[in-house]
Amino acid sequence: MDLSSAGGALIVTILRLLHIVGGLVWVGAAIVMSFYIEPVLAKAGADGRRIARGLYSETSFPSLIPLSALVTTVAGLLLYGMLSYHEALSSGMGLVLTLGALIGLLAFGHGWFAVWRPASQYAAFSELDADEQEALEGKLRTNGRISMWLALVSLALMAGARYIGPVLSM
Repeated sequence: MDLSSAGGALIVTILRLLHIVGGLVWVGAAIVMSFYIEPVLAKAGADGRRIARGLYSETSFPSLIPLSALVTTVAGLLLYGMLSYHEALSSGMGLVLTLGALIGLLAFGHGWFAVWRPASQYAAFSELDADEQEALEGKLRTNGRISMWLALVSLALMAGARYIGPVLSM
């Protein structure tokens, strides 16, 4: 498809919109979870565990982050595939975008395997004793923060590629 045509421009616009809004939701929800919700739940002890299980089993919030991450990642990969070699690897901006994309893929993979899959099973772990629940929550909290920081760095690189790239090219 000719990306300079009206149809091509529409596709690029839709993909960029999905990528940007999806990334905003992904990183924003991860920040809210890491810095606001999780610390309150951790301090609440057993009551926090009941609230967390309710959050994971009774609301769609747990699917918000992985769904927005999936939309962001797929749209980003499609956009990246539209770049030429020169745009992707031979320019400063392209190198920053490539690094951001790699870190974004790392954030997605880490989030999927270390946070989202275990978190989706969290509500079913009511038969665990308090120490086992606390250990699982600690792992989820730590891995959630790792994924959040990776996604945030990826977002910063992609948002700043236009400005960081020329500095690298000097």
